[in-house]
Amino acid sequence: MIVRRLLVFTLAAVLLLLPSCKTTEVKDPLMDRIDSFLAVDPNSRELFHVVMMSDRYLIAQMQHPDRIQRNDDSGGDKYMTEELKKFDKIDEEREGVIAVWLYPDSGRLMKVRPKKLTYLMEIDKLIVEDIQRWSFQFPKKDVYPTQFDVRYRVILRKTLSDDEIMKEVRDKIIEKTGSR
Repeated sequence: MIVRRLLVFTLAAVLLLLPSCKTTEVKDPLMDRIDSFLAVDPNSRELFHVVMMSDRYLIAQMQHPDRIQRNDDSGGDKYMTEELKKFDKIDEEREGVIAVWLYPDSGRLMKVRPKKLTYLMEIDKLIVEDIQRWSFQFPKKDVYPTQFDVRYRVILRKTLSDDEIMKEVRDKIIEKTGSR
């Protein structure tokens, strides 16, 4: 009987104290930065914002969703993330801006030019290659806008140890020179 009362008392105490035990949710600062970057802002200077990482490719359209839409290309997006894995040798976050011109009659890409570089040559080249595979549709049947910018945020994350990176570099040198 005493044991039963003790159990009931303990259970009641736990139930009363449970609401006061709050678990704090730990927010990932990287995800906060990504969410902020992709938040739709109609006053943005760019039409699209793109986040490229070795494990995800995210796009947000800032303006004119009723006039222009990027055609989905999940295979191409996946290919770009795979290509980015080659550069996950450092922890780095860079932004670049690409200017895009479309043909006013077809809406196909006419010209793609880097406007703001990331200053990582290989990454800048990859961004231009990425934008060149894009295609669009125009729900109102007229091509607008014909000129716009796309802001990229490329996030590299070091996935290998320094020794593994050095071994990889040595192997590439040996492969190119054909000697040890």
